[in-house]
Amino acid sequence: MYKIASMGLFGRPKQKDVAVEQLKALFDKFEYTDIEKLCKDVIGKVPESGNERPERIQLLEFIWKQYRDEGLNLQQVKDFAIKEGIVTPNFFD
Repeated sequence: MYKIASMGLFGRPKQKDVAVEQLKALFDKFEYTDIEKLCKDVIGKVPESGNERPERIQLLEFIWKQYRDEGLNLQQVKDFAIKEGIVTPNFFD
């Protein structure tokens, strides 16, 4: 509702807010298989969804939960995206 609520001291965005925006931009570049591989290779597991393969939204919700719980950080996702060729290093400039 209020822009001030998401701003840091002197109107600058908080570091966490900048990281969230960068993650959103990154995940827009990910294909389903990239998201699944991020879960397996970086987090170490994929969320269970019964007998079926988890949907993209389930994987993304799982990743955001890991991020909120500090089981995953922005740098890990950046490193993965560059290593897998999803984005180039200058994507972050």
